[in-house]
Amino acid sequence: MVNEEKTRIMIKIAQYETDLGEKVINEGSCYKKDYIRSHMLSAMFNFSTAYILILVLAALYNIDYIFLNFVTINYVKLFFEIFVPYFLLIMFCAIISSIYFNDKYKKDREKIKKYYVELKRLEKYYSESGKEAMDDTITGA
Repeated sequence: MVNEEKTRIMIKIAQYETDLGEKVINEGSCYKKDYIRSHMLSAMFNFSTAYILILVLAALYNIDYIFLNFVTINYVKLFFEIFVPYFLLIMFCAIISSIYFNDKYKKDREKIKKYYVELKRLEKYYSESGKEAMDDTITGA
């Protein structure tokens, strides 16, 4: 016989799993610092890759000028023109991603708490009924 309470709890759990997704549920077990740090590093790596690709495209666009003036280019000035904006932008990227992923972690954590509340209700239901918990030898095959 189907128990309506147990079915409702299981439906809520299934809805939370589909809404949140497996990735959010798995990331919910991470510490806050680890979550934020890993996503910040990922964002900074992606930004760095994009910056390097833009520099390569700019160099390819100006390749004739670079070859003609290879000896006369001021490389110290060029170094500062390339890397000072990069470091400023990467710091800006780190601050923005830290704020964003901190907020995202808080929101996801609230959703995951509701999911775990429903799991605890289901566990409590099984421990109170005892009927399903005692007969763990049946595999359904």
